[in-house]
Amino acid sequence: MTQRVNVQTCTLRRDGQHLVTYRVGSSVYSALSPKFVQPGTDVRVRDGKVVG
Repeated sequence: MTQRVNVQTCTLRRDGQHLVTYRVGSSVYSALSPKFVQPGTDVRVRDGKVVG
């Protein structure tokens, strides 16, 4: 299932990927992104990865 979410934080990992955190309701989730995503941006997330 693909969700459209609003990015809270984006942190560079040692392997070069970025760890994106986002909130759904009162829960905080994370996903991987191959490139930096500006916090406050809406992105699509599927299976723990930023898509599109």
